[in-house]
Amino acid sequence: MVCIKEFLNVVETRTSIRRFRPEPIPDEAIKRILWSATRAPTAGGRENWFFVVIKSDEMRTKIHKLLIDSHIKYAREIARMPQERIEKWRKLMEGGMYFAPLYIAVYIDTSKLTATGEVSAFNAEFIMEIQSVAAAIENAILTSWCFGVGSVWLGAPLLLEEEFRKLLDLPQEYKLMGIIALGYPQETPSPRRRRPLEEVFKVI
Repeated sequence: MVCIKEFLNVVETRTSIRRFRPEPIPDEAIKRILWSATRAPTAGGRENWFFVVIKSDEMRTKIHKLLIDSHIKYAREIARMPQERIEKWRKLMEGGMYFAPLYIAVYIDTSKLTATGEVSAFNAEFIMEIQSVAAAIENAILTSWCFGVGSVWLGAPLLLEEEFRKLLDLPQEYKLMGIIALGYPQETPSPRRRRPLEEVFKVI
């Protein structure tokens, strides 16, 4: 309980960062971030997660290009944004938004599911694996902020999962769960307001 004040401050001040300074994140911090991810709750104790750390200039540039493509696909097919807004968003991304000193792509190895465990939103085992990975991502994000490293959890890459898998040279059985972009914030972050707590719970 000694660290409760500091921990709650990390939770309260964390916010998604979309523009990063170019300086790299120290290896020791990266290891701590990954270690924290592996301390997350994991369904059945399976630890069925796999992290791909992207640091090289060449690979980060390719990842960023796919991030732009996946966000444009999201804007057109899911958010159904007007074309003018899509083009504005594209220019922001081409101007450096989401380009980070470090990316961590997070996967589930579906070959480790049981014989009856299909990759489906209706399969309880697979849903539990997703929940475990989501907890790992949250641990990584909070620990990053302890080091002053900002992050943004990106879900749009799921729309181009095969392209990311090929680029990262992973087996077909590995299923992408998200990509975290990490780096020191370019600007002072301002956490977004949340709905009042009274609106989102009840006591029975």
